Amino acid sequence: MGKAEARSREHGGGGGGGGGSAGKIFVGGLPRDTTEADFVKHFGQYGEIVDSVIMRDKHTSQPRGFGFITYSNPAVVDRVMDDIHEFNGKQVEIKRTIPKDSMQSKDFKTKKIFVGGLPQALTEDDFKHFFQKYGPVVDHQIMRDHQTKRSRGFGFIVFSSDQVVDDLLANGNMIDLAGAKLD
Repeated sequence: MGKAEARSREHGGGGGGGGGSAGKIFVGGLPRDTTEADFVKHFGQYGEIVDSVIMRDKHTSQPRGFGFITYSNPAVVDRVMDDIHEFNGKQVEIKRTIPKDSMQSKDFKTKKIFVGGLPQALTEDDFKHFFQKYGPVVDHQIMRDHQTKRSRGFGFIVFSSDQVVDDLLANGNMIDLAGAKLD
């Protein structure tokens, strides 16, 4: 298997780990005590890592419970996604990121959006209700810590039509929800 060497970086702020590349994955549900070294060591078993980041709160510098790994060989991502991954006994979620160039392609269509920067007190109903003003919502989920059930500050919305997503993103990728700027 490949080397576990990688360019890693501490990342504060509310950004989303930058853009996508064909070899990039999202890792959600990371225990807060996961170190950058453990993160890279685990995912380095699958192939050469060219970038890694565990996202951190911009005010407290505490880990936010998710990160990103970018492999030099995009074919590695399929193998990573086929396996179950655990850190400190906690299973994490792996998702493929969408490369920026395919998002800008006229052929790329999606009904699902990632929403970051969610206020801790936001309920599932309020989350769904807020996005219904843009179009019919067929599914929604605020990601929660498996043990504490507290919001991890991000979630997903699935609309009935990809046109709703196109219209929503045509106005930029920041939305104001009760004073909180959402990514």
